[in-house]
Amino acid sequence: MIRTTILSTLAGLLLSGSAMAQSAPKVEVLHWLTAGAESAAIKVLADDVNKRGGQWVDLSTPGGGSAARTMLATGLAGGTPPGVAFLAMGPEAAELGAQGVMRDVGQYAKEKGYLASVPDYAMAMGRGGDGAVYALPVAFETQNFMWYSKPIFQKVGIEPPKSWDEFLAQADKIKQAGFIPLAVGEQGWQVILIFNSVVLGEGVDYYDDLFVKRTAEARQSDKLVKAFTTFRALSTMSDDGAPNRLWNDTLNLVANGRAAIQIMGSWAGAELDKSGKVYGTDWGCALSPGQPLAIVGATGFEFPKLSAAGGEAGQNIFIDSMMDPAVQAAFSVQKGSIPARTDADTSSLSECSKIAVGAIKDGKGVPYIAGVLPTELRGQLQDFLADFWANKSVTPEDAAKAYAQLLDSEN
Repeated sequence: MIRTTILSTLAGLLLSGSAMAQSAPKVEVLHWLTAGAESAAIKVLADDVNKRGGQWVDLSTPGGGSAARTMLATGLAGGTPPGVAFLAMGPEAAELGAQGVMRDVGQYAKEKGYLASVPDYAMAMGRGGDGAVYALPVAFETQNFMWYSKPIFQKVGIEPPKSWDEFLAQADKIKQAGFIPLAVGEQGWQVILIFNSVVLGEGVDYYDDLFVKRTAEARQSDKLVKAFTTFRALSTMSDDGAPNRLWNDTLNLVANGRAAIQIMGSWAGAELDKSGKVYGTDWGCALSPGQPLAIVGATGFEFPKLSAAGGEAGQNIFIDSMMDPAVQAAFSVQKGSIPARTDADTSSLSECSKIAVGAIKDGKGVPYIAGVLPTELRGQLQDFLADFWANKSVTPEDAAKAYAQLLDSEN
């Protein structure tokens, strides 16, 4: 009798546990955070969502996000979107929201007190024209870090460059010493980071006029020709393995003392930390050559409308997790970013992340183009720059004219 009672109790517990597992709200999360440090950052979120009673379903694609955006578009068109999608905050969420396929999470976020702890300019990148909130930020990213090999610069007997002209003068010495001057993965999203950094080297006012105000004077300026001239020179400084190489594989060239520098976002610092290489000995960081300015944007998540029962419950659990200041802090420590919430602890951030924090606090930050340019136009500019990088027959003068026409086409 006792044995029967025990077995009945165990069976009841097992059935109860099974029912609880089945009732846990699912949340499918689409993202491209697949490199080592990025994966560790997304695990912070996944573990917390599961701890809160949700059921995280991972939908990940490698690369810079183009495959993920295709998956999102396919899911939206077919009526089976993921519950949450990672994005670079900017017009994308508002554009999709205007199509009626995104959930307005503003009321929920406001009731929970999340909106008061995020800077207005970051929230603006997730709002639609009607004031609806279609995306929430989890972190700030800096896109124009120069990651450099300390041993290479020491062996060549030069200092990390303070301007692009200085780097161009150094490149021959670096190459003659047997090293790759510039590590590049020739994918569109990586190439555009370099170009935007070169434009920033022409000064904050010019960057603002070209990308934010989009003035005719900026499009017709000799500074754009100079930027393409520098960009063309840089396109000759990588190695034969550059085409379509992943960004983290490219970073390894710097980490392993084969390439002098790479221009990449703040997430690269976390990847270097995970590689076992030592900051200050094997590698260093600085903002890209030119003025000490940071190209800053927010990354976050958008929330498609879901028809399945319980869909919003899973999204709400995810929102509670991503907007928790402790979770944001832990996420940024792993990813090399800065928490979006102003009340999150930043004391454990890396030295490189603190460079970005300092630049932002000092007002030395400019918006990344994903935050100010329409999604379609940004894609056209990226494709154009990738083609120019690969096609050495196009002159900087012709490229500047064509690029200016693209920028003008959306005015």
